[in-house]
Amino acid sequence: MSELPPPPPPPSRRSSGFGDPALFFPEFAAKQCVLERVTEEEGEGEDSSYGKGSFDLSSRFSSPSVSRNEYDIVDIPLKASSLKLPPSGLRESSTFREEDERNSGSFVDQEEKRDCSGCFRKCCAYTCMFLSIVLIIVLLTGLSVNTSIKSRLPEVLVTNLKFSRLDFAISSDLLMNANMNTVLQLSNKNNDKTVLYYSPMKADVSSENINLGQKRLVGFEQNPGNVTSLKIATRVRKSKVYDVDATLLRNKEKNREAVVDVFLRGKLSFDWLGFRIHIPVVFACEDVKQSDVLNGLKPNCDVRIFSQ
Repeated sequence: MSELPPPPPPPSRRSSGFGDPALFFPEFAAKQCVLERVTEEEGEGEDSSYGKGSFDLSSRFSSPSVSRNEYDIVDIPLKASSLKLPPSGLRESSTFREEDERNSGSFVDQEEKRDCSGCFRKCCAYTCMFLSIVLIIVLLTGLSVNTSIKSRLPEVLVTNLKFSRLDFAISSDLLMNANMNTVLQLSNKNNDKTVLYYSPMKADVSSENINLGQKRLVGFEQNPGNVTSLKIATRVRKSKVYDVDATLLRNKEKNREAVVDVFLRGKLSFDWLGFRIHIPVVFACEDVKQSDVLNGLKPNCDVRIFSQ
């Protein structure tokens, strides 16, 4: 029987192209030494059993990158990475440093925002307080001035109200002719020696939506405790009126029940704290009943300041 040819030598290990892994991983170097020792022992066993006609093909044609260690555990070598990472300690320290910088920056921003908001609130509070104080002072001053002025206003009464003429003419329109006599009594009841100065004033008299005329009055001066009667004589000629208003006025005048409105507009002046104050006033005698005046009553008129 012819002898078998000797087995071929084991294939040489191929280089992965990345260099020796043992240079990068010391643990891999120890495992590699163990792997070579185990491989040599297996080779000796195969040579010894080769002559007997039994050998393991898997051990000769297995992948050079896969080997078994002495504990029968498959070790697959890993390729070394060309990118070297910094030590874990440095990575953690740099990460913590970045987080600290971000946290410190956000904390500073929050503190600045909190300080700005606090300053803004204080500014608003002081501004509101200042405006409130100014408003209170203005209101108190206004009330004081208003009370002082009203205490110096005269008392105005209606003492006479009479029609001396009232007739109507019918043409294409209804025309009215009327004469009206009105007397107002002004009393200066100030006990502090306040002299009242009346500017030239304008009187308007009307009844039942019908104009009974206007009158211009000259200005005058009134001493404290003095009573002055103003005679207001108004007249209208051929004034166009509506039939309903004319009938109502004619019937009420016959019964002495006419309702008359008298407005006297002008300016009132007096001395106050060393200054002469000029105040626009309106003496408003509204809804004055003729019957009350003829019966001796003296309806009171409303004195309106700062009005025209």
